[in-house]
Amino acid sequence: MVRFDLHSHTTYSKHHFWGRDALNTPQEMVKSAMKRGLSGLAITDHQTVKGSLVAQEYVRSRKLKFKIITGLEIKTTSGDLLGLGIKKDVPDNLSVEESIKRIHDLGGLAVAPHPYGEFGMRTCLKEKAIKADAIEVFNAGSCRAFQNKKALDLAEKYKKSFSAGSDAHYYRDVGNAGIICEGDPLEAIRKNKVKIFGMYTPLNHIAMLTMKKFKRSIKYRILRKDVKIV
Repeated sequence: MVRFDLHSHTTYSKHHFWGRDALNTPQEMVKSAMKRGLSGLAITDHQTVKGSLVAQEYVRSRKLKFKIITGLEIKTTSGDLLGLGIKKDVPDNLSVEESIKRIHDLGGLAVAPHPYGEFGMRTCLKEKAIKADAIEVFNAGSCRAFQNKKALDLAEKYKKSFSAGSDAHYYRDVGNAGIICEGDPLEAIRKNKVKIFGMYTPLNHIAMLTMKKFKRSIKYRILRKDVKIV
């Protein structure tokens, strides 16, 4: 049995306010995931597969026994969607149906992340999550437990496959949630033969992440200095 975190972000994730939405590089996230005993990690940066491709090359060049699941997080007109197992970008602001079709055309798996994880101005898929191949039933970064409970109830009601992930934007939170399966994790999800593990990201980690991103964003918004990504 192997353990995978199927939702994480790196400095390749852009954000309109923060500049970059995560604190650590793909290489740093891989190192942290390995220290936490994971067999693999899905890097799902906002709007780009680049972070996952950098991580994959890092693992390959160092001959590490670690699997990178390439992909990204997309903004559809109805809410966020993960495309796992793809190596090309899918544009934002398509319908959820069209986004899923694009993911499938690239040979990937469409996962509905935090379908009830509303905060701020974020739009969530809610019941439209059943259109995806799988539903993220545990998101470690969720601020409210009932959001994960509603996602699990929805998946069970419609007999949808489960997924889970840390949604880590900080290396210390990699591996807080994920799946346990045999063999390839995407095939295991397709067959709905996974077990979920997870703990909520500590509030002090969330507070620290927000503080660090805010301090860094001053350079981005006022001094127009972007984060170096390698």
